[in-house]
Amino acid sequence: MLQLGTEERTALLLSEAADDDDDNNNDNHNVINIPLNGRNDDFPVVAKRPKTYQRHPISNAHPMLCFGLILGAFILGCLTGIIILLYRMSSDSQQGHSSLSSNVLETATNIDLSIRTKLFQSIRQTKFLALSRSIESENDAANKLYEQWKSYSSSLTHVNKLTYDINLSKFSSSNIWSGIQLTDDSNRNEFLKVNLLSTENFLSFSSLVKSGEIDGNSIYYVNYGRQEDFAYLFKNRIRFEDHEKSIVFMRRKSKIISQTEQIHQAIYYGFGGLVLFDDNENTQTTTTNDRYSFFRDWARYSSPDERQKYINGTLNNDNHLISVLILSYNDVQKIFELLQTDSNGWLTCPTEWHDKPTSLRIGGKISIMKIRLVVNVEPTKIELPVVMSSIRGTIDAEHFIMIGYQLGSIELNKIINEIIEAYINQIKNGWNPRRSILFCAWSGLDYDHYTIRRWLSDNYHFVDKNLIAYIDLGNGILANSTLNLHGSPLLEQIANRAADFVPSPLEHNHTCHHRLVTTTISNEESHHHHHDHKRKRRNDDDGHEHHMETKQQEEMKCEPHKLLDEWIKASKNQTGINKTLDIVQAIDIDSSAALFQLQYGIPSILIEMTNQQALANDIFYVSHSLSIVEREIRPEVYVAYTQFVTEIIRQLIDEPLISFNLTYYANQIDEQVIQYVAHYTREYGSVGSHIGDPSDFITTLNDLTKSIRKFQLNINQLSKNDYIHFPSINTQLIEFERLFISNDHLPGMNTIDKIYKHILIGPAFGLTNTAVPFPLLSNLLFGIAEDPPTALCDASKLFWLKLKEHIHFINRTLNGFDGLIEKI
Repeated sequence: MLQLGTEERTALLLSEAADDDDDNNNDNHNVINIPLNGRNDDFPVVAKRPKTYQRHPISNAHPMLCFGLILGAFILGCLTGIIILLYRMSSDSQQGHSSLSSNVLETATNIDLSIRTKLFQSIRQTKFLALSRSIESENDAANKLYEQWKSYSSSLTHVNKLTYDINLSKFSSSNIWSGIQLTDDSNRNEFLKVNLLSTENFLSFSSLVKSGEIDGNSIYYVNYGRQEDFAYLFKNRIRFEDHEKSIVFMRRKSKIISQTEQIHQAIYYGFGGLVLFDDNENTQTTTTNDRYSFFRDWARYSSPDERQKYINGTLNNDNHLISVLILSYNDVQKIFELLQTDSNGWLTCPTEWHDKPTSLRIGGKISIMKIRLVVNVEPTKIELPVVMSSIRGTIDAEHFIMIGYQLGSIELNKIINEIIEAYINQIKNGWNPRRSILFCAWSGLDYDHYTIRRWLSDNYHFVDKNLIAYIDLGNGILANSTLNLHGSPLLEQIANRAADFVPSPLEHNHTCHHRLVTTTISNEESHHHHHDHKRKRRNDDDGHEHHMETKQQEEMKCEPHKLLDEWIKASKNQTGINKTLDIVQAIDIDSSAALFQLQYGIPSILIEMTNQQALANDIFYVSHSLSIVEREIRPEVYVAYTQFVTEIIRQLIDEPLISFNLTYYANQIDEQVIQYVAHYTREYGSVGSHIGDPSDFITTLNDLTKSIRKFQLNINQLSKNDYIHFPSINTQLIEFERLFISNDHLPGMNTIDKIYKHILIGPAFGLTNTAVPFPLLSNLLFGIAEDPPTALCDASKLFWLKLKEHIHFINRTLNGFDGLIEKI
């Protein structure tokens, strides 16, 4: 792997040495260098009065007494003069120090809230006319972006183009044949021979894929190879026999599951070969909502040692490489059509997998025919580019937020550059952002977020200490409809404020609306967001002229629809939902935001614009109904999206007190506890002697939410002008999400290299792209037997003790924070 140079990494990490990069900013740097977090630095220090004499025993001699009186009078006079002089000097010093302290405070607390309007004025609809949605080469995009950001060097600092080397496998370009051959098992006559699909887009980790020749005796079809797809097979008692001679078929669609994850899944279940094929059908992708239980997965392993490793999360299948082939959809259909007579009644696919009849079947043992798979791959080394730049803060520069997006997406590149240009225009006009911003254009998302993982691994300590929040722009704008936000509840208040500030891009047949009070808005803010436009009753004796004047005044008070109104409307139309949802929903574990939040404890949010998103009736799992990309997206939609992202960034970098509201976290935990216990009522009864009855679980989590609310209450009671103590409060708020990260990691997504450490939310076995509450217990309790084996009862006790111990640790920490605030 290519190692980054020390100088390059130091520049990238927003080092303090950047203070003297621009000589024109010396005044600002002088302000930065004045410490704000020490209490004594902002107040005059009064020196102790010096000890100027000592007492001695008095002699009885009369002459000595007179001499002593005279000397004492002289000394007293001198001391009086010195005291007066010191008092005047101290008074002058106090005035000067107070003036300096006042200037520092004025600089630190000066918030120009009109910057929102100024930023919005810099973002025009005309800039997004005829915007192409095409994807360009990542290397070409990286070079263009690097040169463009370098041209902003007067305001952007540390513009870097990095590269990470990665070893991949690709299909051999030689004349060696790769494909599948169907033969008669008795006389070896050939029934069918299909070639490798001519494709250049297959690249995968060399540590996963190998060349090989497999004489298969079983084939299986598992849709996209998601965990819920495999769960459907296990639910129908389909078992994989002789794994090394079994071949699994999967459809490819990167927006649903990455190619790398498909290979991981095939390796996890022990297949010898994997066939990927592109589905040319326009099918709507849905989920079967099946989930493979912990008990059944545990029962798959025969030896006690393997079962114990599975419980401990240390079962490692990484040493198993697999042969991967890509075929056309038509060739795959031919293979399954020929195998129908040999299938012995293979099960048909569930209706959720295909919306029309198909020759594909679930698969199984082959008795008459044999299938031969031949794969030839060769290693190759490629460089994945990453482009970064930053805007340095002026007061709290060491803390920063990150905005990340996919390198090569033209629309996202346009959006991020519009945001940067808007900031640069305002910086030229005198605006100084409080904290720093780091813009990141990532590459290699198809390889399990490879470059992000590498960067985080190289800079873990810096990120853990200084990063406030991560913003993932995801797929950007997929449709003209509503916001699609997934992430930490800490960002709920920020998202609400931003959505309530940005005008809706959708057209309405009226300009006035009556917004309903929603559950997404806290009580303390409801008076800011609830617009009451009740019309006054007209008295019978009022004239027509007075009525028209009143009507005009009322119309002037009406506000246009905001993005928040569109979200409220969409959420009320969700299937099976009778109340308004939180605007920030559960994290999507396929996003880079989940990588920051679930592994590193960084508050993160995924921001997209999609069609109305349907939700399943299941209390835990979201049915990801991916919207069809609309061909023409109006420029005003891009503008609204860009303004929304800009406002979230502004709140995070400009507010003296970070705009995290812990109440949303407590509300989410309370709701999840009730749903969780109801969901697992029978299972709690089965393992009650080990894990305890649900009341113990409820009490423990209730204590946690009480601590969270008490902590937030004391923050709310803190004087809004107490800027001296805001840095210490901000440090505690930054630490909050990290409290839910445990060293006892959670194995996620069936692979040992995907580690999730969040104890309250995380992936579960089954239902890819879904994060469930309390994953340590959720995986175990789901579908447990009436009389569970002793090993599973011991596992439930172990998992509950881990969770309970960590919750108690969080409580102690929050109470310690709370005590510090009370002393303030």
